[in-house]
Amino acid sequence: MAKDDLQASIDQLYGAPLDEFVGERKRLAKELRAGGDREAADALAKLPKPSAAAWALNHVARNEPDAVEEWAAAADALRDVSTRASEAGGDALRAAMAEHRDATARLMDVVGDRARPGDKGLSDAMLDRVRTLLQQATADEELANRLRAGRVTEDQVPTELAPQAQPKPARARTTKRTSARDAAADARAERRRELERRVEATSREARRLRQEAEKRAAAAESARKRFEEARRVLQRSESEFEAAQDAAKDSAAASNSAERELKRLRGLLRRSGG
Repeated sequence: MAKDDLQASIDQLYGAPLDEFVGERKRLAKELRAGGDREAADALAKLPKPSAAAWALNHVARNEPDAVEEWAAAADALRDVSTRASEAGGDALRAAMAEHRDATARLMDVVGDRARPGDKGLSDAMLDRVRTLLQQATADEELANRLRAGRVTEDQVPTELAPQAQPKPARARTTKRTSARDAAADARAERRRELERRVEATSREARRLRQEAEKRAAAAESARKRFEEARRVLQRSESEFEAAQDAAKDSAAASNSAERELKRLRGLLRRSGG
């Protein structure tokens, strides 16, 4: 019964919010100790706090188990096909890799959308770490089982965190681990090829945008030159207009002066005749 109590406490602990983990660990250990199970209390008190990435996977495993199970089934299928690759054939292996890749992308979307450690969204670095944990779980069936149980950590794993499972022959486990490593290597290689394709596509787009930017810069320079020429023409026109205005004013002043002088001379002429 003490073992069952410990497992129940572990599930409760790893289901707690990340920022409450330490306090919850102390509280649960105290409960076990108060119940007389000091050994279980000591074991629980030593359990490692999950990283934000590990907590995010645990959170999704507990709240969106179907999403995790879909991914885990794809990882299991990839391991199985990798184990008998010569028998299954290359097409089956490539299909399993593609399904695993798609399942990983879907699970990553769920994690990024639903998991908020410390009530904060996952950063890009955290999401990269989540992806790394999934790659490790693809190669490590035991880690995949802990993911199903919502007990993922990035520290050395105590025995208490391992979900209960039927023992397997040592030889079979060795074969599974070897094939799982091969599957993980294939998955990494496929991801690298995908990244290389994306790099090439992005490079082409960057070249196109750079050429377009150069064309627009040349058009802008041409427009600037036309604007400068138009401004010079406008300045010349303004100068000519101002000069014409000044000449018109001078002519008007001279005309007025001549009119006044004519009027004066006519007056003198009339007075001299009278």
